[in-house]
Amino acid sequence: MAAKGHTKEPRLVLEGSKWFVENQQKKPDLVVNITEIKQIVFVSNVEDSVVTIKGKVNGVVVQGVKRSGIIFDDVVANVEVINSQKVQIQANGAVPNISVDKTHGATIYVQSAAGKKVEIVTSLSSEVNVVTPGATADSDPKEQAIPQQFVTVFDSNGHLVTKPVEHVGV
Repeated sequence: MAAKGHTKEPRLVLEGSKWFVENQQKKPDLVVNITEIKQIVFVSNVEDSVVTIKGKVNGVVVQGVKRSGIIFDDVVANVEVINSQKVQIQANGAVPNISVDKTHGATIYVQSAAGKKVEIVTSLSSEVNVVTPGATADSDPKEQAIPQQFVTVFDSNGHLVTKPVEHVGV
């Protein structure tokens, strides 16, 4: 009888223009070498691992990942993080869009000036933080939380206006 849990074979393979990094556990050194800009990387069912994507990639999809890091250079389209827990996403270059959906605990490291042009969209997610380098090489990194609590009110014209809850004091 098979043991409980996921027993699918680990994969790190290129099929056509799609890379699949799947079913990996406790692998700190998984590397995907992008050879063409049209390639997309799918990372799924990965735990306690680090995936490094080298080269300019069209897109990255991270799904069902736990306690792992995804590091990449430039992304042409977007990075999607779905149904994951305690993930670290590190953008070393340009990335136009990062979406985080149904994820608990995501830290997004934006390492370059080009990366700071990113649009980050979150949905049904909690504990999402963005970390950028300090002002100087000797400065501490700056960590900022993405709000997960909002307040909605009617304005004087009867339209709904929504903004993040601001906590003062403490």
